[in-house]
Amino acid sequence: MSDIDSQSTTPGVMVSSPKLFLDEPDRTQEALRTFRPLDTCIYSADYLGDSSNEFMECDCPEQRILLKEEGDEGNKTYINHACGENSDCINRLTLIECVDGLCESTCGKKCENQRFQRRQYADINVFLTKQKGYGVRAQTDLEANTFIYEYIGEVIDEEEFRERMIQYDERRFKHFYFMMLQNGQFIDATMKGCLARFCNHSCNPNAYVNKWVVNGKLKMGIFAKRNILKGEEITFDYNVDRYGATAQKCYCGEPNCIGFMGGKTQTESASLLPQIYADAMGVTASEEKKWIKARKAEGTLQNDSNKNVDGENINIEFVESLTMEPCDNINDVTKVMSVLLQCKNTLIASMLFKRLWFTYNYEDEDEDDTALKHVLLNHVIKLHGYQCFKNLLQLFENDNNMLQDILEFLYNLPKTTKNGIILSHIDDEVRLIAKQYPDLQEDCEKLLQRWDTFETYTRIAKKDVSSTSLTNHHKNPMDQRRIKLPRGWEVIQENGRPLYYNKEQNRKLVDPPIVPTARVALTSTNQNYNPNRDSFSREDSRDYRSRNYNRHITSNSNLHNGTYPSNNYYLEHNKGYNSRDSSYPDDEFGQKKRRIEYEEQHALLRAKEEENLQKQQMIKQEIERNILDQIISDIGKSKELEREVSVKLEEERRRKFGESRRSSGRSSISNLEHKWEKFFASFVPNIVKKCDTNSILSKDSIKECARDIVKTLSTKEVRKGSDNVPPERVDKHKHDKVKEFVRQYMEKFIQKYLDKKNRRSHKP
Repeated sequence: MSDIDSQSTTPGVMVSSPKLFLDEPDRTQEALRTFRPLDTCIYSADYLGDSSNEFMECDCPEQRILLKEEGDEGNKTYINHACGENSDCINRLTLIECVDGLCESTCGKKCENQRFQRRQYADINVFLTKQKGYGVRAQTDLEANTFIYEYIGEVIDEEEFRERMIQYDERRFKHFYFMMLQNGQFIDATMKGCLARFCNHSCNPNAYVNKWVVNGKLKMGIFAKRNILKGEEITFDYNVDRYGATAQKCYCGEPNCIGFMGGKTQTESASLLPQIYADAMGVTASEEKKWIKARKAEGTLQNDSNKNVDGENINIEFVESLTMEPCDNINDVTKVMSVLLQCKNTLIASMLFKRLWFTYNYEDEDEDDTALKHVLLNHVIKLHGYQCFKNLLQLFENDNNMLQDILEFLYNLPKTTKNGIILSHIDDEVRLIAKQYPDLQEDCEKLLQRWDTFETYTRIAKKDVSSTSLTNHHKNPMDQRRIKLPRGWEVIQENGRPLYYNKEQNRKLVDPPIVPTARVALTSTNQNYNPNRDSFSREDSRDYRSRNYNRHITSNSNLHNGTYPSNNYYLEHNKGYNSRDSSYPDDEFGQKKRRIEYEEQHALLRAKEEENLQKQQMIKQEIERNILDQIISDIGKSKELEREVSVKLEEERRRKFGESRRSSGRSSISNLEHKWEKFFASFVPNIVKKCDTNSILSKDSIKECARDIVKTLSTKEVRKGSDNVPPERVDKHKHDKVKEFVRQYMEKFIQKYLDKKNRRSHKP
């Protein structure tokens, strides 16, 4: 195995019958003895693997279903089906796992979007292949997009990665197990890891690797690219960059196999950009092949353009040649937002933002186009949109034009609640931009004024609903277009979900408000109101709302049975009852009428008291929530302050240390490092001169190479500790190691020099 570009998959799947390895013996236990198994990644430094985004909770409702009830005490076991595979969980759609304790106010504990944390791996084992060493096969049939395994190992920085590459090469290791986590950070599963390290490369893979955010850390997961049969080997496309190592022969045996992993052949055949980026941009495999074919015909295909500054496998020339199209459906928006939330590449981010920009600026042809645009832009907000655009504002902080486009896009997003704006702190970022860029101040103030008109939604505590009601809710979803709202009510969007809002009453409801009708009466079986009770119960209220409000009164006999109208709409609007048609005497009818009015007023007062009580409870909950949020915020700020103080102290310590060294007249190089430099300088220049057999380089270039090599070797020796002092003489073993290092260094340097010289000679 070799180091892997973790975000790449091979576009276009060759149609062929998969080969099964059902008869091969299970070698899992034997393979486990070749490394130290880990349950989770270990980090050589705490900052490694950190995600730049703050955690964002989803808005899925909890879906608890009773599995079993044990014992006399009635111990109940529940399963939570929230945030499942086919749900519209905003965290799942944007490759973020929910976390117990952070999402409990919404989806609850142990939802279905915790596959990494709960290690919900597929049933796999290890077998021995004929030419590739160990491999991994499926023990059961796996559906497409099934989570197979997390790629686990030691997370190291780039400096440590390069040192280990040299160490493993010196120890004659046959296979490498490196996977890039993010720019400058790698997962090394060589000595410590999990069974996923045995997944082999294929030019026609059945799996792919995706990056997820799990409790603030980046994780690499292997997922099924298509349906995988029992006994089939699990493979994915390494799409490798070999860091100067020689190419290896590929033994995948697929019809489209290119023959080698690494080297020029692999580079030319690699996809022009990672598949997750291609999907988000709407790029197909045929478009990539067509572009490569055209460039080869022109003789302008540049292999070195298939790398950008962040180390990702991206052909910059190809990406810049693309024309972005607007998003046509919700699936397109989901792909774009899932990449934008984690993207740190300005080129990719700018191209994806263009898709959203064209979606907003799409010329409406009819009402359906306008409605579709509104739905798509609401979906942008729902998928942590404000957090995403805060990241974009920071990413393009030095690009005035991009900032202006982003501000305009934000201004034209549909009106929502203010919660997402507050939680993401995007308003603080906009204020910062207004201070830094005077020409954007007007746009920033205009956007902030619009956001000030948004209402803050107070989340009501969850109710413990039964599985039956949840099932019925999903079977019979409500069509908001067919709901007739009372006067003063309107539908607004909260994170892409509809809420019913009354500005005069300052109320928000999840369920539609009740429409009072003109003809309302209660039959003799109605228990909504009982004169012997002090107030309406919760059961009464639910039963009252569920009644048929269009029931017509055909007689007055109900009055003799002691049943009274339940609201003031009866006396004012009911045409089925008229005092002139009554058989009661005037005084008796007057008493009856006054009695009805009294009961109605009493009921209205009780309803008002209950409403006030609910408001007080909501205010209390909001205060408690604000206090909790403030505590969490203070803790976060204190940690940030401690971090800043420690950084400043470290900088001050380094500054004072530098000043003390300068004042004492000592050189910037330590005594030990100076000794090692003197040691290597005694023989390295001669080795460097011998490497330039064809006298390609100038004397100055040779001297510069010798100085760089001496500096590099000295630094490495000093890192081994103060006890590591240079020997008096150079032994043969040390001389051979240095000679090999110099040879590799000079080969690379001369090759780069020749390439640069050739490019200059070809320029017109």
